Amino acid sequence: MKIARVSQKSMSLAAKYTATIFTLTMVGMLTLAFILLRGQMSNNERYIHDFGHIISTQLAAAAVDPLFADRPFELEILINRIPFERHIIGAAIYTVEEQLVSTRGNTPNQSELQFNKSIYNLKNTENGLYTFNNDHIVHSSPIKFKDVTAGYAIVVFSQEALAEQFKEQLYTTSLIIIVLLLVVTLGTFYIARRLSDPIKDLVSATESIRAGRLDQIADRRNDELGNLIDAINTMSQGLIRKTELESMLNRFLSKDVATKVMDQLDPVEMAGEHVEATVLFADIVGFTSISENIAPEAVQKLLNEYWSYYNACARFYFGTVDKYIGDCMMVVFGAPTEDPKHQYNAVACAILMQKLTESLNKRRKDEGLYPIELRVGINSGKMLAGLIGTSERMEYTVVGDAVNLASRLCNEAESAQIIIEESLYNNVNPAHPLEVEAYKEIGVRGKAEKVRIYSVKDIEHPYQVVMDDLINDILSQKI
Repeated sequence: MKIARVSQKSMSLAAKYTATIFTLTMVGMLTLAFILLRGQMSNNERYIHDFGHIISTQLAAAAVDPLFADRPFELEILINRIPFERHIIGAAIYTVEEQLVSTRGNTPNQSELQFNKSIYNLKNTENGLYTFNNDHIVHSSPIKFKDVTAGYAIVVFSQEALAEQFKEQLYTTSLIIIVLLLVVTLGTFYIARRLSDPIKDLVSATESIRAGRLDQIADRRNDELGNLIDAINTMSQGLIRKTELESMLNRFLSKDVATKVMDQLDPVEMAGEHVEATVLFADIVGFTSISENIAPEAVQKLLNEYWSYYNACARFYFGTVDKYIGDCMMVVFGAPTEDPKHQYNAVACAILMQKLTESLNKRRKDEGLYPIELRVGINSGKMLAGLIGTSERMEYTVVGDAVNLASRLCNEAESAQIIIEESLYNNVNPAHPLEVEAYKEIGVRGKAEKVRIYSVKDIEHPYQVVMDDLINDILSQKI
């Protein structure tokens, strides 16, 4: 009778677990389905607005020069380059007088343009959004240069295609939820059947893991609890492995190197490799005197803010921040990941840093703060890239004469200057014309011949527009 009561009690507990988990899962799945469906509808609306705004704005930006210079052939090329996907069904460019210049696909006719005056005649708006034929959505952006509007670029989306996509997603989501419910139901029933009364050993095992004792738990049972202990042992092995990996990754500063280690999980090669790369040193001018006049906390806050901004510049141009040396920042282009345009990317990154610093100084001036000046030195050449340090602490960096010269050029630079060596200028300038000052020659310790250097001022016009947009994006982000 006692055995029967234990069995009945065990079955009652299993049934209770099954009913509880199934109910919670059902409620969670239904809630998730509701959130997903509402989220998908909201995402579709945001997709229409955001993606349409991006495409029309990009088309308008690219059409500035051709439209102002009256080059309709280039406008035709721009229209034809737009990827007509499932949702985009038309695009066009109009003059400010609403005269059609170039079109492709399904676009509004003249009468519809006159009816929708909000798109073309509202001078106080930057972008327009409206529908025609009930199921077509139109995004428009002004084509303007220095507050002079020459025309408008429009991109047409199909609401019907978006609706069809939503139906497909709804069907897929419903099918996944149904399958998950079936799997969870069967799994819950199976797990509940495997549970038994003696839970204390399992609780003791989990408490050991919580306390950080990751040793293997002795398997003292041959029943369902023994199976759970096996699972805990497997989890413990994973935690031990994770701890080992975290300890090893603490030796690295480069995200790319850490990614390589996580991908292959093999011993890291200690020998370096010879690479062709470019090194940029950026130094805040007069930081010693600045730090003497403000509190240490303010110094830390100032450095963190500016390094965050400059780090964003480096990321955009595929640079890796190698290290921070007080008020100096070292960025590597072309290592550890190979980059055939590392020389141009380094120079463009430096120009973006200086332009960003100018914008920040304008903001600091409005706030009554002192300006921050940056000087930059860049050099390119062969260098050794690899791990340097001790067995307890290592870092991935680059070393060599080219790196030393980059540091020397940074010291040579004055406030708001970018100094590069002549060979770097010759390699970048043909494809990307640079605005530079006349070079001069400087003596470098350890070199018999003097080094010719240039002070870079700016880069050709198309890239200036890109940099202005990047600066706005960086400053609009919360660093």
